[in-house]
Amino acid sequence: MLDLSIDDKKLRAIADEFEASDEDLRRAYSRALGRTASRMRTMSRKAIREGLELRSAAVLKARLRLTRQKPRGDLIGGARLWIGENDMPLRYFKGRMTKTASGVSVAGRSVTGAFIGKNTNESTMAFVRKGAGRLPVTEATVEVQDDVDDILEREVYPEIAEYFFTTFRAEVRARTIYNVGG
Repeated sequence: MLDLSIDDKKLRAIADEFEASDEDLRRAYSRALGRTASRMRTMSRKAIREGLELRSAAVLKARLRLTRQKPRGDLIGGARLWIGENDMPLRYFKGRMTKTASGVSVAGRSVTGAFIGKNTNESTMAFVRKGAGRLPVTEATVEVQDDVDDILEREVYPEIAEYFFTTFRAEVRARTIYNVGG
């Protein structure tokens, strides 16, 4: 889960610089937070796709959930990005599945005991047997949690706070100097 913590002193310093009212501050914060949350989701999707070498970013759509907390009373709201880091099927990764002596591998990721087969749509997939018998079989998956955490810490986390304050500053400036946003 990606949480953005914001220093209240920095917000107040920017508001004082432009002599913004509390209403301007709240609206600028809300808009900057929305833009930052959207940017955070986009950056995360792109970084994970490139870092894990996935075929498509569409497989990440269900794994990235953005929620916003509405402002209530003295609280000015917040945002949270939930990132599903559960195991991913081998078919999501770029590259050709190859049979190895111990199982199946794709792009340097391997699953011991797996075999290559076709599903009902004639798509090539990797399967793993659940028991000692021929059936049942399940799709072979690879653990990606550690890789996703490393990618996000390296590529997404450092830029988010800076982006928020840049956007917040622009919003406060637009609201106070140019009277944009009502």
